[in-house]
Amino acid sequence: MDLTHIKGKISTSLKKRLPLILLVIGILVILYPIVGQLYARYQEEKMLEEWLNSIDVTDLEDGAAIDPEDSYARLQEAFSDEGSENGSPDNAENTGGQANEGGTGSGSGTAKKSSASDLANQKVLGIIEIPKIKVKDPIVEGVEKSNLKAGIGHVPGTPLPGQPGNCALAGHRNYALKKLFRRLDELKNGDEVTIITKTETLKYIVTGKVVVEPDDVSVLEGSEDKSIISMITCTPMYVHSHRLVVFAELAERIPREP
Repeated sequence: MDLTHIKGKISTSLKKRLPLILLVIGILVILYPIVGQLYARYQEEKMLEEWLNSIDVTDLEDGAAIDPEDSYARLQEAFSDEGSENGSPDNAENTGGQANEGGTGSGSGTAKKSSASDLANQKVLGIIEIPKIKVKDPIVEGVEKSNLKAGIGHVPGTPLPGQPGNCALAGHRNYALKKLFRRLDELKNGDEVTIITKTETLKYIVTGKVVVEPDDVSVLEGSEDKSIISMITCTPMYVHSHRLVVFAELAERIPREP
């Protein structure tokens, strides 16, 4: 068998397998970001589980000396960053919404990934779970850009989860690999929100929602007779011209076993 004949057989074999090779490559390209997202989520959940099971319960410091209105004002910068980094409605349309499904898509088409490493330098206060909109994210102290990239930010100066008064929590609607408060507008009265801390599980029931101007600090008001949370995000999606605020009242607290 001469060399030309061998080359011909190899060439024919490759041509027959080329569609299959291209299909496999295409599937791998599609699966790569999905696998990366799942692994990042796994890392984050593992880190949160370790946090919950640690014996240090001094994470929650008294922030009464901090002006909550000043903290709330800083949200404007963090939320504006969401629009500049995460792309525009046009980007969402061009990608079938995938780039901003809890993901970023910059003008250059470069996606910025968020992972458990974002939590490394954060003070974690708890874990918020909202089954209806598939939320399970860490609550971190602060509402700076780095805080809201890592999870749901607690507005400094407002009560901590479970304390009397109004605990304000803020989150992006579209950020890298995280859904966060993307579907917050779907919540209705009676829906359940759970916050897990190192010492207890807090169950809240949604009582209402409003849309306000970004500088409307009335959403921070509360009463010492009740323990509520105010969940704050941008609206409309990608525009961040207003604030969507969903309120929920503490209905049950269950101590966690050590």
